[in-house]
Amino acid sequence: MVQPHPDMDGLQTRLTGRFRKQQEFAAGYSPLYSRLFGLLADWLTAARPSDPLVDWLLQATATRSSFDVPLLLLAGLHRDVLTGVAEAADLARYYPTAGGTRQPDEGELAGALRAAILARKDHLAAFLATATVQTNETARGLCWLLPVLYTGWRAIHLVDLGASAGLNLVADQRSYRLSGGEEWVGCAVRTIQAGAHSAPYEKMGHFECKGKSAESASVINLGNGEPVQFLVAGQGKIPLPPSPRSLPAILSRIGCDLAPFLLATDWDEQTLAAFVWGDQLKRLAMLRQGIAALKRIRGTSAPVRLYPAHLPGDLTEFLEQRITPCSDAPVVLYNTYLTTYLHDKGASLRPQLAAWAAGQIQPVLWLQWETLWQGPRPPDFGWVGWSADLWRDGRHFHWHLAWAHPHGTHIQWLPESAAWADFWRER
Repeated sequence: MVQPHPDMDGLQTRLTGRFRKQQEFAAGYSPLYSRLFGLLADWLTAARPSDPLVDWLLQATATRSSFDVPLLLLAGLHRDVLTGVAEAADLARYYPTAGGTRQPDEGELAGALRAAILARKDHLAAFLATATVQTNETARGLCWLLPVLYTGWRAIHLVDLGASAGLNLVADQRSYRLSGGEEWVGCAVRTIQAGAHSAPYEKMGHFECKGKSAESASVINLGNGEPVQFLVAGQGKIPLPPSPRSLPAILSRIGCDLAPFLLATDWDEQTLAAFVWGDQLKRLAMLRQGIAALKRIRGTSAPVRLYPAHLPGDLTEFLEQRITPCSDAPVVLYNTYLTTYLHDKGASLRPQLAAWAAGQIQPVLWLQWETLWQGPRPPDFGWVGWSADLWRDGRHFHWHLAWAHPHGTHIQWLPESAAWADFWRER
């Protein structure tokens, strides 16, 4: 039996704030989830201590981080919707991912949500008690995929810190298109072929550019997937990679996570899909394509390998046991939206990684999409800093390349991205 939280009033206040923050983040991006988060925040706010739903939620989440609770609760409900649980049938009518056509502001969404939670409270409580938040935004593979083009390295070892199911370790098997801004009608197109052994090539086309000259405008296509799967709109000039370049061969794909999400069964895939928001059909399709890409490389010489590690404390042990020695090629590590979930917000990752990298023969490149807990503010709520750290020949280099939407849909390039490109051109 769950023991009462020693500070129920404080817990209720924290949960209310978390649901409200998620409501604000989802507004204009996911109307359904913004409404669902908002309803739950409203119920938590209301002075109704006898509300059975609020009482249940406080008891069921007493041992969980308040940050995780909104995402876990809606994932548990979404799994019921996707798997056709009868008690969630009325709620499913609002979920496009399950064929629902009702809009969030019509009908009785509040009633359907409340009924589904109360009818499934035992199952949801078990999910809330044991599940870990899975943020398999497969567009986040761009974090490492684009930067490695600049290096000129022929091969790399790839490492994901906080890998979940490891889908971003196969970003080279997907297809990304980066543009310099939504106002572009067309421009010179540079296509860079991915693949370990594909010959690099460049195809230039002539198009009209609106508001920009052909010299300063570009589109970059990345990856082996067909057709284009991710469209990324950018603000500012894209730092074009040195030409010609192809993606390096990937000698190993290794990830770690507190609880690696191994996709061994259909049920595992349904659970992972449930963390996609219920009106995000494209994101769900991208996730399923990512799962397919993961399966395609299982029989290759570099399949995804995932290991348990409790970050940040286990980072050094993980690197020394699973990555060292990788003396035949540079090591590229990356993490995306990880530090929010760490007790120290990732502060101890840097000294551990720097100490390990300083002892490596080959260069070590660390790429991040993370909240900047200190320093400049992002252009919009929730955006993350795209940074690069390089240890090479006894020296350390750092760049803040851009701001990125955490779902990888928009990029705002910063001046240091040009310095990054120039650094590699000079080598």
